[in-house]
Amino acid sequence: SEAATEEIRAAFGITETIGKAEPERAPALPSAAWMARCRQMNDVLLRLLALRETILPRQLWRKMLGEIKVHGAPIDPGSLHAVSTRFAHDLAMLAAAHPGLDPARLAPAPKATPWREADPTLGFRATQYLMAFRWRIAQASKEAEAEKAPEIAAIAEASSAPAPAPARPKLSPWAERYLPDLARQNVAKLQRSPFRPHNRLGRVKEEAEPAPYTPAPRQSPEGSTGNVIVGCMKNEAPYIVEWVAYHRAVGFDNFLIYSNGCEDGTSQILDRLQAMGVLQHRDNDNWTGKSPQQHALDRSLKEPVLQEADWIAHIDVDEFVNIRCGNGTLADLFERVPDASNIAMTWRLFGHNGVTRLEDRPVIDQFDTCAPKFCPKPHTVWGFKTLFRNIGAYGKISCHRPNKLAEGFEDKVKWVNGSGADMTREALRNGWRNSKKTIGYDLVQLNHYALRSAESFLIKRQRGRALHVDRSIGLNYWIRMDWGGARDLTIKRNLPRLRAEITRLLADPELGRLHEAGLAWHKAKAEELHNTPEFEELYQQALALRLTETERVAYALALDLES
Repeated sequence: SEAATEEIRAAFGITETIGKAEPERAPALPSAAWMARCRQMNDVLLRLLALRETILPRQLWRKMLGEIKVHGAPIDPGSLHAVSTRFAHDLAMLAAAHPGLDPARLAPAPKATPWREADPTLGFRATQYLMAFRWRIAQASKEAEAEKAPEIAAIAEASSAPAPAPARPKLSPWAERYLPDLARQNVAKLQRSPFRPHNRLGRVKEEAEPAPYTPAPRQSPEGSTGNVIVGCMKNEAPYIVEWVAYHRAVGFDNFLIYSNGCEDGTSQILDRLQAMGVLQHRDNDNWTGKSPQQHALDRSLKEPVLQEADWIAHIDVDEFVNIRCGNGTLADLFERVPDASNIAMTWRLFGHNGVTRLEDRPVIDQFDTCAPKFCPKPHTVWGFKTLFRNIGAYGKISCHRPNKLAEGFEDKVKWVNGSGADMTREALRNGWRNSKKTIGYDLVQLNHYALRSAESFLIKRQRGRALHVDRSIGLNYWIRMDWGGARDLTIKRNLPRLRAEITRLLADPELGRLHEAGLAWHKAKAEELHNTPEFEELYQQALALRLTETERVAYALALDLES
């Protein structure tokens, strides 16, 4: 806007004409020395304001920065080559979308010596200038306080009046009939809080029909086992081939899979895939400790396929690494975050999408309704799994992340979120979920199909859980996981190459036979559970449940989180 342009000109002392008359003229660049002075001055001013004892009007602030101006050479754009590289892909897309833009003018300057803050010259010390400006700041603060006094008094008077009774929240028909009192109270609170869920986050367009990714030829890694997934399975026969095919198509090279207590042919499918050279299967029936999953992860650290890996991820068969940049492969992701050692892949929880019956169709094609991107509560929605570089920084793999940071690696580890933003400070030693500060999905997310179809949910409910074997999966679990207020089609760009890889794997007759047998077992189990009153009642309750996003959050917060 014109007002913003004028403010920028005033802040930097720009006198050149900027506007329609001379669109080709760029503003004069500020000197590197002045920029260094401004940064140091802003630092001390912000610390002064943090004491909450002073008001500093923007006009005076801007004037003071103008008074410390010195001339000299501007910052060399080539010294900011790392920043230019970070945005090069976005700028190329911008130029492609807008033919009027000249790609040459958006290209980064030639790489130069990396930027370091310039000498502010003449022995500049920001604290000395602050002392010189202090009397002017104090005077301006008094004037600002006097100007705001009537407004503050009016607010104080209003706050002393009795608060009106909160309006009863408007609920959906199902919620109006069944929502417990505590959940109703939570709805009212959420509607007025910064935790209210919405989908206004990030830059990726999720609901548009996506163009398919181009084929990504597989290249065997040299000198390592490449990108490796370690996972645990129990009774997952209908889903294994798709899951393995998908992750091979996006750039994973090897799989180390543990199984326990399988009755549906899962172990036989994994054995066959091992015989085909696709993965490595380990029996985990004799697990000890609190969970079969953690027992398996502890064992995996002794396996050469993990010890010799470049990158490692621990994910489950209902989780799909959805790479949302470039051509949708791990290589594209790594190119966007070249300095990262750990990438937090935030869950995106997908509901049953109205699919009731178990079908032999790709999971990523059947289910596309999900939780909104902004959903800080309940705590499970922003959980993440970690893709991490195998540099020996951690001594343990847990469900969501590597743990036990090794001594001497504190400055060698860089965590980034799903948008590539640094979150090392928040995640270096612990943590398994994102916050409002660290959430991001633009480059990668982990599509979590915890329910799949309603019948699949019944079977999952019947077999229990891999990590928390002492916790049941009932209606409470459905309430937390059956999200459907948003729609995300981005992963469907992988469907052509997924189907090609599935076809290639199922060309093996024995694998095809085992897959069909596993599918038949699950369909028979679903029919058996339909004929069991307890499970049929759960099935009908789940399908009858209709909640808005806010109501689902409110209900989940009202539930016993350990149920």
